[in-house]
Amino acid sequence: MAGLLCLPLVLGFCQDNPPVAAHRRAQPNPASSSLVHFRLGESYLKEDNLQSAANEFREALNGDQDPKWTEVWSHIQLARIFDLTGQHDRAINEYRQAARTGDNTNGALDEANNYLQHAGQAVYLPHPSFSDQPIQKTDPEYTEEARIAELEGTVFLDGVIDEEGFARNLTVRQSLGLGLDENAIEAVKQWHFQPRVYPSQAKVASQIAVDFRLGTKRSRWHLIQVHFDTPAGVSRPVFASAPYPIGAGIGPEALEEGGVLAAVGRLATAKLKFDVDEQGAPLHFQVLNSSIPVWGSEATALVSQWRFTPGKTNGIPIPGSCTVELVWGAKELTSDLERQLHDVMASR
Repeated sequence: MAGLLCLPLVLGFCQDNPPVAAHRRAQPNPASSSLVHFRLGESYLKEDNLQSAANEFREALNGDQDPKWTEVWSHIQLARIFDLTGQHDRAINEYRQAARTGDNTNGALDEANNYLQHAGQAVYLPHPSFSDQPIQKTDPEYTEEARIAELEGTVFLDGVIDEEGFARNLTVRQSLGLGLDENAIEAVKQWHFQPRVYPSQAKVASQIAVDFRLGTKRSRWHLIQVHFDTPAGVSRPVFASAPYPIGAGIGPEALEEGGVLAAVGRLATAKLKFDVDEQGAPLHFQVLNSSIPVWGSEATALVSQWRFTPGKTNGIPIPGSCTVELVWGAKELTSDLERQLHDVMASR
């Protein structure tokens, strides 16, 4: 990555610039201009003044972010500086923040994901708004079990858009569970996209986002992923009931934290693993991760009220294992919260 420090990018990020002082004097109001600070950062890079360059890229992030690409590329340049100076954890953090923007201007997202992948970190999928969008679509159908569980989220599919505008060779990249993956594929088979004409026999892979949202939510809790660990020859447990509390639905220990999150429009998260016994009751909870510990406890209290039809082998009920991911926030997943929801899923 160090060799990428000052590549001659298409956007002209490393074009010949005037000396730093002259460049600063030439700008009428550099204090809030992300572009001015970004160009100054480039100038300092050319002088091998990495500390000053890093300071300017930080200022660019704190500025007006006009043009928009200054955000992702300020993170990229900071990541390159940290990588060059052996601060690899800080480089990973900057690449992670770059990837979260979903902005692939001049290959920024590709570079960030490549670095994260080689560093053994989670790769960030583009937000649904950056996926291939159909020009004609039908809504995917909920399965009865997914509706009982109130499962919400996005299934990401990989496929190829053909010359007639239909998606082929569809596979699941990011799953939701409870039959929604299969329903997503069936829905997309009927969608129509902008036809693709390829210059060779090679087919360019596309990513397609299929959203599942419930418009009748009365609770701030949202189930965003389910996975059952079931041995071969054993049927998995099936959701029988999943009551959600109306309103806040949290205990006194979480009220203060919940008020803060509600005020700033953020999400709390929790990932749980538990067993389902022969009577269909969840038990033996493990909190795999949570935004802060109290949300693991709150999620456990919620899920402990759920009931399942237990898995069976040869007609005999047996215990099973289940992993769920939940978020707590607004009743309706707005576009901003959907972006947060996507980041939660991508970071797992």
